[in-house]
Amino acid sequence: MLNELLKKISSESGMDEREIMDRIEEKRAELSDLISEEGAAYIVAKELGISIVKQERLDISHVIPGMQNVDVVGRITKLSPVREFSTEKGSGRVANVTIADETGSVRLSLWNDEIKSIEGMETGDTIRVRGYVKEDNLGNPEIRIGRYGAIAKSDETIATIKQTRRSAERVLIRDLSEGGYKEIRSPLIQIFESNVFYEICPQCRSRIKLDEKEDFVCADHGVIESPDYGMIISGIADDGSESIRIVFFNENAEKILGMTTKEAKKLFDKKKKLDAILGLIPLGREFVFEGRARRNQLFERLEFITSDVKPVDVKQEIEMILNNLSG
Repeated sequence: MLNELLKKISSESGMDEREIMDRIEEKRAELSDLISEEGAAYIVAKELGISIVKQERLDISHVIPGMQNVDVVGRITKLSPVREFSTEKGSGRVANVTIADETGSVRLSLWNDEIKSIEGMETGDTIRVRGYVKEDNLGNPEIRIGRYGAIAKSDETIATIKQTRRSAERVLIRDLSEGGYKEIRSPLIQIFESNVFYEICPQCRSRIKLDEKEDFVCADHGVIESPDYGMIISGIADDGSESIRIVFFNENAEKILGMTTKEAKKLFDKKKKLDAILGLIPLGREFVFEGRARRNQLFERLEFITSDVKPVDVKQEIEMILNNLSG
């Protein structure tokens, strides 16, 4: 796709493709590599006055993280309630929508004014969505509307749908392998004393980083004067069969900690000690963790990225044991 964009920009601008590529790399560096080469190419083209916006119509099962300008049609299968949030720097709203076609389902994440685009829509409506695709903490695709996307009702008929369901299989830590949605029952035996908070865009909640000018930059919303914060906690889980590094983002970090990100940040700013936060985590208590194992490229080992944290339900555990014995 990048080669096609280079040829298009070159033919309409008269510039050499190497020069265009240099501009693309400069644009990526300007945005701290927060966008892909294709995304930077679209920005460069726009700055040159060249229109190359092209939507890629896809089956939902073909939607993968990193795609730009995707175009899908799906039936709404779930409309989550609008959730309001507030921080010291302001407030906002977020809503999630799940759509499905004959091939699979995908989640849309809508922030603030984007939520207006689904007003009046109901479960069962067919909609056309144009946007880009982010990756959630488990590597699953999530469509974002962003500055140039859109949502509208569609007259197309989707006779049948395929709901992509995540079913967590209970396994021992020693049996975990990369990929697959799994469930483990384990206590936390250690929490790492590493930076708990990271900066995020207050509008789209994406992670942001400092650029060369020491400004926080969001790929969709530009320079961010007052970032909000996300939370990440990591440690070691050990179920007796083996141990594994386990990572908790945002809501799951809040579940482990027993307080909201806002409360935790306020406590940290007051105490100036990580232990004031991490010391609240109950080491040795068993939990049921759902998520996915992935390979940490830096340390060349598996780690478990959680998507849900649940207390151990004794009755459910007994039923599971009895079912396994009878099976």
